[in-house]
Amino acid sequence: MPRFCDSNIESDAIIGKGIDLEELFDQRIVIEKIKIEPTKFPGKNASGMRMQMQVVINAQFNDTADADGDFFAKDANGKAIGTRRSVFTGSDNLMAEMKQAQNQWKTERVAKGLPPVDFVVFDTTIAKVGKMFHFT
Repeated sequence: MPRFCDSNIESDAIIGKGIDLEELFDQRIVIEKIKIEPTKFPGKNASGMRMQMQVVINAQFNDTADADGDFFAKDANGKAIGTRRSVFTGSDNLMAEMKQAQNQWKTERVAKGLPPVDFVVFDTTIAKVGKMFHFT
């Protein structure tokens, strides 16, 4: 009898207990998934969109990159070691930076002869500068 886990189907569901964005400021985290969708609270930002991120907090980081170019420690399945949390933001700036970075990384992968992917997992910190948020 087949097993679902052998199907190579990955859910696009974002897992993890919710956390406020402010709790992530100036912490090094891993971002594993995102969803950008229309907001349920129109009028809060210019785009009318919101971004949900699956982040790994308390991640372990190495001094040198692994064969994939990642600095975060991974488990046997290649996933970042740490605690998964879910965070929402309506920050148009963070959404724009995310889209720009993901497009750049996808282009770089293709240029290196690697297959295109929908999302590139990466580590970052989120900084608050004045009233704006930025990935650093």
